[in-house]
Amino acid sequence: MENSLSRASGLLQKLSGENLRLAVSLLELLALKEEMEATAEVSADPNLAGQLNVARHSRRQGKYEDYCAWEARHGL
Repeated sequence: MENSLSRASGLLQKLSGENLRLAVSLLELLALKEEMEATAEVSADPNLAGQLNVARHSRRQGKYEDYCAWEARHGL
Protein backbone atom coordinates (compact mmCIF):
# COMPACT_ATOMS: atom_id res chain seq x y z
CA MET A 1 0.00 0.00 0.00
CA GLU A 2 2.86 2.37 0.81
CA ASN A 3 4.15 1.97 -2.74
CA SER A 4 0.70 2.84 -4.12
CA LEU A 5 0.48 5.93 -1.90
CA SER A 6 3.92 7.10 -3.01
CA ARG A 7 3.04 6.51 -6.64
CA ALA A 8 -0.30 8.34 -6.30
CA SER A 9 1.35 11.25 -4.51
CA GLY A 10 3.94 11.55 -7.26
CA LEU A 11 1.28 11.52 -9.95
CA LEU A 12 -0.84 14.10 -8.16
CA GLN A 13 2.15 16.43 -7.90
CA LYS A 14 2.54 16.35 -11.70
CA LEU A 15 -1.04 17.44 -12.42
CA SER A 16 -2.15 20.94 -13.36
CA GLY A 17 -4.42 22.79 -10.94
CA GLU A 18 -7.64 21.89 -12.77
CA ASN A 19 -6.70 18.24 -13.18
CA LEU A 20 -5.63 18.07 -9.54
CA ARG A 21 -9.06 19.34 -8.46
CA LEU A 22 -10.67 16.72 -10.71
CA ALA A 23 -8.45 13.97 -9.25
CA VAL A 24 -9.34 15.02 -5.69
CA SER A 25 -13.04 14.96 -6.59
CA LEU A 26 -12.63 11.45 -7.98
CA LEU A 27 -10.82 10.34 -4.82
CA GLU A 28 -13.63 11.79 -2.70
CA LEU A 29 -16.19 9.85 -4.74
CA LEU A 30 -14.21 6.63 -4.35
CA ALA A 31 -13.94 7.14 -0.59
CA LEU A 32 -17.68 7.81 -0.36
CA LYS A 33 -18.37 4.65 -2.38
CA GLU A 34 -16.30 2.60 0.07
CA GLU A 35 -18.15 4.14 3.03
CA MET A 36 -21.50 3.35 1.42
CA GLU A 37 -20.45 -0.24 0.69
CA ALA A 38 -19.29 -0.69 4.29
CA THR A 39 -22.58 0.72 5.57
CA ALA A 40 -24.52 -1.65 3.32
CA GLU A 41 -22.42 -4.56 4.56
CA VAL A 42 -23.15 -3.70 8.20
CA SER A 43 -26.84 -3.19 7.44
CA ALA A 44 -27.04 -6.57 5.72
CA ASP A 45 -25.72 -8.38 8.81
CA PRO A 46 -28.78 -8.82 11.05
CA ASN A 47 -26.69 -9.68 14.10
CA LEU A 48 -24.47 -6.62 13.81
CA ALA A 49 -27.37 -4.33 12.94
CA GLY A 50 -29.22 -5.63 15.99
CA GLN A 51 -26.24 -4.97 18.25
CA LEU A 52 -25.96 -1.42 16.93
CA ASN A 53 -29.66 -0.81 17.49
CA VAL A 54 -29.46 -2.08 21.08
CA ALA A 55 -26.45 0.15 21.78
CA ARG A 56 -28.14 3.15 20.16
CA HIS A 57 -31.30 2.59 22.21
CA SER A 58 -29.29 2.22 25.44
CA ARG A 59 -27.40 5.43 24.73
CA ARG A 60 -30.61 7.33 24.10
CA GLN A 61 -31.94 6.05 27.42
CA GLY A 62 -28.73 7.12 29.16
CA LYS A 63 -27.86 3.51 30.03
CA TYR A 64 -24.18 3.68 29.17
CA GLU A 65 -23.40 0.57 31.23
CA ASP A 66 -25.57 -1.53 28.86
CA TYR A 67 -23.05 -1.38 26.08
CA CYS A 68 -19.34 -1.33 25.64
CA ALA A 69 -17.49 0.58 22.94
CA TRP A 70 -16.07 -1.52 20.12
CA GLU A 71 -12.57 -0.22 20.86
CA ALA A 72 -12.81 -1.37 24.48
CA ARG A 73 -13.94 -4.86 23.45
CA HIS A 74 -11.03 -5.18 21.03
CA GLY A 75 -8.33 -3.70 23.20
CA LEU A 76 -7.87 -0.52 21.18
